[in-house]
Amino acid sequence: MPSVRRSFDAIRSRLTGIGFLGLSTSWNPPPAQRTVILRLFNFLENRRVLFVPMHFEVPGDVDRSVIQIRNELTEILNQLPENSGVARRVRHLRTASRHFLEDAPPDYRNIAFRLRDHYGQPPVSPHHHSEERILAPGYFVALGELRATFGLQLSALAAEFEIDVEEDLASIFPIGLDSP
Repeated sequence: MPSVRRSFDAIRSRLTGIGFLGLSTSWNPPPAQRTVILRLFNFLENRRVLFVPMHFEVPGDVDRSVIQIRNELTEILNQLPENSGVARRVRHLRTASRHFLEDAPPDYRNIAFRLRDHYGQPPVSPHHHSEERILAPGYFVALGELRATFGLQLSALAAEFEIDVEEDLASIFPIGLDSP
């Protein structure tokens, strides 16, 4: 059987302490990637921002939830090998979260004017506070884009690690062409 060599840096990163004369060491094995991704799914299954019908969403609550998701994704990234495909998918989710929070949503002036006529209020500008975002149709387009990105990346992770996903979260997964 051929021997497998581990780089010293890979081994050293798992050692937490080395004794000299007593010859003792401590070892932290890396967490299994599946366990880390399962933790991510358990967290996201409780994030209604990803799947609740949009007319129930309150923009300030949505923004706070996306911030919590972004923070959790950073914690997950800290537990994954830096250049792994799994880390790239999680990083893509974190980037999508950041773009949702920081980028101005698309500006649909014609739709916004109709909202003003319907609600008797002027449309909000693209640079607004989250509580004002409720009237901006672009906000819901941006939320849909965020959900689509999460659906695509999470469905790939669920398939790769053979993870069962709750129906609510799975509702954002892309539908295969061979599905009824």
